[in-house]
Amino acid sequence: MSSGLMQAADAGRTVLAPSAELKAALFDAIERVQRQRGLDVWPTPQVHDFGGWLRERHARRQFEDSSTPRCLTDVEERELWRRVVLESGAGFLEPSGAARAARQARRALFEYGMPIRAVEASGTEESEAFVGWNARFSERCRALDCISADQLLGFEASGGSEAPAWIESPLWRPEARRWLERHAGRPLEPCAAEVGAVRAREPPRSARAASPDAELAAIAQWSRAQLEDDPEFRAWVCVKDLALRRAELVDAFDAELAQHRFSLDDAQGAAAYAVAGGTPLADYPPVRAALDLLSVSSGQVSFEQFSVLLRAPEMQGPGEASLAARLDAELRRIAPSEAPLTRWLELADAAARARRFESVGVLSRLQSAARSLAGLSGSHPMSRWLSIWIAALDQGCWAYRHRWSSVEFQSAERFRELLAALALGDKLFGNQTRADAENILRRAARDTVYQIQTGVPPIWVSGQVTDPWLPYDGLWVSGCDEQRWPPPPDPIPLLPVALQRQHGVIAASAAAQLEFAESLQRRWLVRARVCVFSCADPGDGRSAAASPLLTSCAAQPARVETAAEPRPHWFALWQRAPTLERVIDERGPVFAAPEQTRGVSTIKAQSLCPFRGFAQTRLEAVPLDRPLPGFSERERGELLHDALQGIWSELHGSVRLAALAVQPLELSSLLNRSAARAIAKLCERRDPGRQWRERELIRLQTLLRKWLELERARPPFEIDRLEEGSEIARHAGLDFSVRVDRIDRLPDGARVLIDYKTGFAGADWRGERPDNPQLPIYALLHRSGLVAAAYGRVNAAECTFIVEAERDGIFPRKRASDLEGQPNLAALLDVWSLRVEKLAREFAEGNAAVDPTASACRSCRLQGLCRVPSTLDDAEGE
Repeated sequence: MSSGLMQAADAGRTVLAPSAELKAALFDAIERVQRQRGLDVWPTPQVHDFGGWLRERHARRQFEDSSTPRCLTDVEERELWRRVVLESGAGFLEPSGAARAARQARRALFEYGMPIRAVEASGTEESEAFVGWNARFSERCRALDCISADQLLGFEASGGSEAPAWIESPLWRPEARRWLERHAGRPLEPCAAEVGAVRAREPPRSARAASPDAELAAIAQWSRAQLEDDPEFRAWVCVKDLALRRAELVDAFDAELAQHRFSLDDAQGAAAYAVAGGTPLADYPPVRAALDLLSVSSGQVSFEQFSVLLRAPEMQGPGEASLAARLDAELRRIAPSEAPLTRWLELADAAARARRFESVGVLSRLQSAARSLAGLSGSHPMSRWLSIWIAALDQGCWAYRHRWSSVEFQSAERFRELLAALALGDKLFGNQTRADAENILRRAARDTVYQIQTGVPPIWVSGQVTDPWLPYDGLWVSGCDEQRWPPPPDPIPLLPVALQRQHGVIAASAAAQLEFAESLQRRWLVRARVCVFSCADPGDGRSAAASPLLTSCAAQPARVETAAEPRPHWFALWQRAPTLERVIDERGPVFAAPEQTRGVSTIKAQSLCPFRGFAQTRLEAVPLDRPLPGFSERERGELLHDALQGIWSELHGSVRLAALAVQPLELSSLLNRSAARAIAKLCERRDPGRQWRERELIRLQTLLRKWLELERARPPFEIDRLEEGSEIARHAGLDFSVRVDRIDRLPDGARVLIDYKTGFAGADWRGERPDNPQLPIYALLHRSGLVAAAYGRVNAAECTFIVEAERDGIFPRKRASDLEGQPNLAALLDVWSLRVEKLAREFAEGNAAVDPTASACRSCRLQGLCRVPSTLDDAEGE
């Protein structure tokens, strides 16, 4: 490492770096040297990034001179630029992109010393827009008695009583470099990588991978191999498009350097690599939970939002997570699709009491937070909103902060700093409504990128194309193909390109980019003993060509042969795990009390697949409900059944139905009365709202009228039995609760069983393993005098009967069926009895074999339990 850096650190001098990333690397390098010296305690190194150092100096100056204007925080600058762009009338629906471009252009004016008059003279539409925005931004700053961070250098007359040290780097902007040269002297020069008899320098090489993912996998495998060969190995890796490929990179590096992250072991050590740049603050769990809590504090809240908050790990006390999950499952049955937070809490509290749950701690915390958030309304300064928010967070999702990990604690502290920065902006923000204040906070958390402080591990992955300054054992630079190296011109938006070239903006000129790339290559070659430059084929059949610049420093690119697995890598690791002894156990324990069946659903599931019958009934592996706007398909089925029960309770048969044909007003009254009664009954459990009730009333009356027209075409009949509560069907010694919709009696005393279906329905009761044995089970329970059993398919597309009948003329346009080859329905009932008994017996004995029928997997979502690839493929095909 540079002796000049350690001399400056030992002398307690301030060392300045051009970026926060280099600052962290320097800080870690100094501390590493101190440990190598055998020290246990040493003074904290005074290493700063230049921008942060200027802010600190300006803050101290304000204490000494109160007339010094305050420097805007990053959040304030972003919001001020956003307002300037919005108020300009430029017509942006989302001004954030234009605001970022304007902020970057203004920063460039100060960093490169470009006069604003030169921008005005260019006369382009973009430059004219920027000049106007910049003028309004400056006016607002003067009115607020503030300055932007770009202007801080102008307040620094000198380096102070002791001039700081600074490192030489191509990242320095011209104005900052000139100031440092004038006030701090010559920079600290970097050192070349250490070489010797043991650590000899290797010739630089280039490599080409078959795909971008393979390139990342090759880097990770190279890093692991180097660390296995030398535990002290340290490398700097440059991935130019890191911001776009962060997730893929982390997955590849975890597979090689942090495989413990794919395990369920709580005792996880630190990874041997770190990725620079950080992630948006809003993505960290404590911050995400805080934003979720604030987002539900006002207005209508969807069930999905409330469900996420109810089950959030940050909201749960010891042992409460399972109780919150059970409460969530109960709410799914009775909840509307959206409601205010206070209503959600009332519903959840009522559901918890009805189910006799123990005290649900998450509800009390949410209620406390809701009371805090409801304590303020109208428009107020940001600082006032922030005090309310912090109190709500401490009572709600941050109540168990003592359990946070280091990462969670750091991110929450950074969020508190963000809140404090917002509180300073009362004069800028003015009075805000709750919704507007929350939007400001949400944008700030999304735009603030935060890097957890974990030191610099052996492998450091950077997205900055720059000189790492410190010596390393290894260096790998990716993306060195002819399209991206040297980088293509990328001038700063809104500023004239000619002016940028004149003032030394490297990205504005292809020639400057070439010179910059050649300079960086020379620097890279002396920074590490092992240097690798790679490129990757795009993955679309084309081949990538290595940059011609590499021919001067590295051999022709060799093809990278890497065992790169497809994502997710954890699955490949699982496949490589040692093969364990396989024991196929397809039989569960014998069914016994206090277990209960799920009625006909149990036998239906057992028929479709024995494992499905076992999982759904005995493991209770059933899909969770999902509250939807209006009434669900299942609820619409309930409404139809209840409405038809009410109608036939009054009509009692075909005679009165025929009489209504000449009494349209009485028919309309009956339909309206029955439909309204059914809707009112259902809404006692779950009410989707007045609008949906009114819509459903109209729909239901229309459907009922259409069905009664079909019933009127039938031969005479009387109602023998309507839904009269549950009955018990006993098969193989087990009780199955059933509810028969309706049984009619014909003039000759014969009986007909009818079961209503609101969706598509076919003759699904046939075969040794029927898709739905419901109709046979109902028929076996009421077989006396039965001559027909039928589905009554009642839907808007078609109203019809799907029948199994031993004679013609029972239903309109329906002939006798073939009865599966049996002479009459009584004989068929004997066949059905054997089938149902067999299915019930298999279920009772615990048969849970994964043996689906041809169509069973299309309606099943248990592939995660049965682990049968063919069923998974069938389900995905649907």
